[in-house]
Amino acid sequence: MTSRCTTTALLFLFLLLIHKAFGGFEQKDLGARAAGLGGSFVGLSDDVWAIAFNPGGLSQLKRREVSFFYSPQPFGLSELSTGAVAVALPINVGVIGAAARKYGFDLYREVSGTVSYSNTLSSVGVGINLNYHSVSISKYGSAGTIGIDVGIIIKIFDQLHWGMTATNINSPTIGVSNEKLPQSFSAGLAYVPLKNLTFALDYHKQLKFDPSPRFGFEYWIVEVLAIRSGVSDAPSQYAGGAGIRYSMFQIDYAFITHQELGGTHQVSISLRWGGSSE
Repeated sequence: MTSRCTTTALLFLFLLLIHKAFGGFEQKDLGARAAGLGGSFVGLSDDVWAIAFNPGGLSQLKRREVSFFYSPQPFGLSELSTGAVAVALPINVGVIGAAARKYGFDLYREVSGTVSYSNTLSSVGVGINLNYHSVSISKYGSAGTIGIDVGIIIKIFDQLHWGMTATNINSPTIGVSNEKLPQSFSAGLAYVPLKNLTFALDYHKQLKFDPSPRFGFEYWIVEVLAIRSGVSDAPSQYAGGAGIRYSMFQIDYAFITHQELGGTHQVSISLRWGGSSE
């Protein structure tokens, strides 16, 4: 019993340290395709996980899309598992989206829900997220708060897109201690020199932390199979992955290695239907 309590306490402490190091309610780890690109997705943001990276990117979607994401054992610990689902629906006046995310285990758990809206104004895709974040800590209770994210994406020319996003612009706080949720600002470029090849470069800055440059590429070897790789700094991480698409379905896998904490597997399963695939 003593050994089990000690192990649980250590896991709880480790999770709290991870929470501080990466920022509570940080959603930038969602979507295995983006993860395979090293997290460089702000300037690309052309699938439903734009909700997590740049809500302005949702304006590019022409088809309905739903995606399920799961990371079963980040850094080898099932207690840190993350699950999420996202959906986007193009309508006559833009694109609406929604997402839900769950992270943690019985002693410490974060749950987030997001509603999004995006539209194109004068050739600029603009978007907004309204997020509800809640956290529950065993024996300490639970608390919730609302955060607002905004983002834009601009087509400089057909092969080059630029995006920018800001999270928690309303400076939300949570709990009786009024802990401030992390605010971050990101900018990114996506360059598509060939129809089947994409390069992405992001610059991510979370307040009170060092900036994190990120770079990745995606290459569709054949119509149904893609390979991806990426790198990010602060913290230093390397990523690789693959994607398979057939008809309405797409499966994406990513593996991320952290310089100190080890590896993490991620997978997404997506479905797209209606509208145009272009």
